[in-house]
Amino acid sequence: MSADRLRRGLSRLAVGLVGTHLVATILQNTPESYNQDLRLFTGGWPVPGWRFFAPNPGVQNVHLLVRERARATAEPTPWTDITPAGEHGWLRVLWNPGSRGPKALFDAMQQLTVMSANHADFAWVRQSTPYELVSSVVRAGRRQCAGELQFLLVNVFPAAPPEGRFKPIVTSAWLPAHEPVREAVADGT
Repeated sequence: MSADRLRRGLSRLAVGLVGTHLVATILQNTPESYNQDLRLFTGGWPVPGWRFFAPNPGVQNVHLLVRERARATAEPTPWTDITPAGEHGWLRVLWNPGSRGPKALFDAMQQLTVMSANHADFAWVRQSTPYELVSSVVRAGRRQCAGELQFLLVNVFPAAPPEGRFKPIVTSAWLPAHEPVREAVADGT
């Protein structure tokens, strides 16, 4: 009989902990005016804080375009969209190990969009980690190019009228297709 009581007690405890975590998660994700710092009440247990759409819902898609030229005097190729396509499916909600690379690229492109919106100096943008990441992705995707590459980030607003659907964000300088890997200096940068 004591084994049954122990099992029932553990079941109730588990249901109580899951229920408490669910309620804390809901409270943590209410609008800011109702949001409390629940860490005071959870004893250090992490409570997820998600902001899926608010306060700035996504209304555009970011596309990465690239073009090539054999040498500085040559005519460049037309722009080609190399934005990674996301695979969809129900199992992707549970298991999607391939999402990290495209997510990192998307985050870098978003950061370049923010820099552009804040009128950052282009010399500063070129030295930024997001610019270097996007440049590396472009180079890796165009290994057969013998000359130079240039990339263009474009925001696409699907719901906008055709004349306002595309907004260029950043056009890179011409990049050598095969740049040697930079060696780290003594201070680690």
